[in-house]
Amino acid sequence: MLEAILLTADAALDLRANPTMEAQGVAIEAHLDRGRGPVATVLVQRGTLHVGDAIVAGDAYGRVRRMLDEFGEDIHAALPSRPVQVVGFTSVPGAGDKFLVVDEDRVARQIAERRSARNRNALNASRAKRVSLEDLDAALKEHSQLNLIIKGDNSGTVEALEDALMKIDVGE
Repeated sequence: MLEAILLTADAALDLRANPTMEAQGVAIEAHLDRGRGPVATVLVQRGTLHVGDAIVAGDAYGRVRRMLDEFGEDIHAALPSRPVQVVGFTSVPGAGDKFLVVDEDRVARQIAERRSARNRNALNASRAKRVSLEDLDAALKEHSQLNLIIKGDNSGTVEALEDALMKIDVGE
């Protein structure tokens, strides 16, 4: 298996990352530590993550106050493909959230607030009341028009359904 990975990496994939750009990656796991606050284990995929960088992961943001390597020792910079524990988030990010480094704390807060608002709007939209078959009769009595969406695997099927529906006599 190792030979297959090496062969694939040498032949087809360009597996190099730019260490000079702003850091990007993914939060592998996160938890709330009693003494340190929100702690996230992140995997740096591009760029270099430094202590003091403003960071956004999902709807959590903050400044990297401390980074710990896999041995629990403090480090000051994490190069690409390096997993580190990051201390300094304002809230606990979700596992699998993408993280990125931004220029200022203000920009990080704005990005996090926008993401939070988007998640809140999606949750509110999913909670909206849907019309059931029992409510359909009452809805039809209130409105004189019923909008339908016809979906089919090809245009001939859709045209046949549309023609059949148009022939139904609904009265006034």
